[in-house]
Amino acid sequence: MINTNKTFMLDLVPGEQLESHVVGQGISKFRAQQVVDWAYKKKADSFSQFSNLPADFRAHLEENFTLRSFTLKEKITSQMDATVRYSFKTHDGFEVVTVFLPRKNRNSICLSTQVGCPVRCVFCASGKVNFKRNLSRGEILEQILQVEKAENAEIDSILFMGMGEPLLNYDNTVSAIKSLLDPGQFGYGRRNIVLSTAGFVPQIVKLSKENVPVRLALSLHASDETTREKIIKGKIPYFVEDILDAGLEYGRETKSKVTIEYVLIDGINDSEQAAIGLAKLIGRKLIKNDRLQVNIIPYNPTGVELFNAPSAENIRIFKDCLSGGGLLATVRESRGADIGAACGQIFI
Repeated sequence: MINTNKTFMLDLVPGEQLESHVVGQGISKFRAQQVVDWAYKKKADSFSQFSNLPADFRAHLEENFTLRSFTLKEKITSQMDATVRYSFKTHDGFEVVTVFLPRKNRNSICLSTQVGCPVRCVFCASGKVNFKRNLSRGEILEQILQVEKAENAEIDSILFMGMGEPLLNYDNTVSAIKSLLDPGQFGYGRRNIVLSTAGFVPQIVKLSKENVPVRLALSLHASDETTREKIIKGKIPYFVEDILDAGLEYGRETKSKVTIEYVLIDGINDSEQAAIGLAKLIGRKLIKNDRLQVNIIPYNPTGVELFNAPSAENIRIFKDCLSGGGLLATVRESRGADIGAACGQIFI
């Protein structure tokens, strides 16, 4: 059981916030950087491992802080592709789902940013889970540390594609991203972090202005409002064109590639006409030096809506239409479908 009277160390932002605590304890400021080295770079999960800190300071940290806030509730491994679904219990009794995606030469992790999801896309199992609260910056980062230790493997790429809408937990998500990018903490490259959003325009604009450089993925799923309304049910008060404009401008400001995510659903948005409409919309918006690709994601059955996966022929036609329109289009491989870990299947 986690002692909730202690402060979660990963919630303290390295730098001024952590330094002010250290100095406030009458300890030299340089000790704060040593704490960061152990907690982030060396990924220690016990203060006893902070071997170059004075014993009395280690005792103070042990008495007042905790390095982990989650307990493992369940771990399930896919028999199809070795994807691993982790369910963690938070200090206040909620559940957080994290997905580990191992490959031969690259390991990815799909992070959650909220308990439940307020957007409630109708094709997505997460949308059926009532929103409880945002995850803290530390809880977002802890998912990586917990999975790396459990798998005895390093994570190469970070996907903000788990439960929740990252941009509705803007401050904590961005704070976590800054730690991921900081070479003195996690040290990930900007191309190794993908942030997915259903399209909250003001927050996308804010990301641009604050120059938070990651790979932005826009979950459009349609090129027109009528079709998108069937999928997202009006929970996002922004037009498709405005979302695309904001995303492309973000790509230009941060010099990043933008991804369009398109969940392909039989009879809803998988027609050749829908593909042509998407290609035309994107084609009107692109300017020289824009970098954009479309990820086609065949619907993964979730049992929460009377939707079906598209046929192989419709997937092929859809992709060919986009490619014929001069767009880079790929069909995303489904992983972890047998354990409820594929795109759209995460629930608690």
